[in-house]
Amino acid sequence: MSGADRRVPAPELRETADIWFDTGRDPVVGWDHAGRHFELVDPEDATERLTLFVAPSAVAAPERVAQALAEGLAACDFPPTGDGASPRHVAKALRAAGIDPDAP
Repeated sequence: MSGADRRVPAPELRETADIWFDTGRDPVVGWDHAGRHFELVDPEDATERLTLFVAPSAVAAPERVAQALAEGLAACDFPPTGDGASPRHVAKALRAAGIDPDAP
């Protein structure tokens, strides 16, 4: 599976991408080979990335988690620290999608 296959569109997070990346493009949510590390990424410049969620272990359905993050987070969920999305808000977004953030 290529890196392009490990991402979902995240147009709902365009405002966040504009704030952090200033590229003027809709971002994607991508994940690593292990299915643990999820990031907001500029689709044309992979150096522009922001951590959204790191699972305690590989998740069974990383695309489902990425989609939940893409649809369940908003710009207000990102504190101005540059550390990524608020863990509490990420957990709420995942739970709203029926995903336990503490389980693979």
